[in-house]
Amino acid sequence: MYRTEEEAELLQSQIDDASSTSERVKLSKQLKKINEQLLELNKYEEVVHHWADKMEPMDLDDGVKANYAKFQELLAKIK
Repeated sequence: MYRTEEEAELLQSQIDDASSTSERVKLSKQLKKINEQLLELNKYEEVVHHWADKMEPMDLDDGVKANYAKFQELLAKIK
């Protein structure tokens, strides 16, 4: 379980217990952001798990460009 999942559960209970509408709205926005992060984490975890299962060899002597091309799905875009 990710820490963000625990945080989402805590926020949901705070929303349920919130006394004012403004507080509920504020907490709901935070919960929405956390849920979006969790979705992104789960998608990335699937990709990483797939690559880990493939056990793709990496030769550091090939250089950054060759290895980046091989693993670009896992890495951030080069700017």
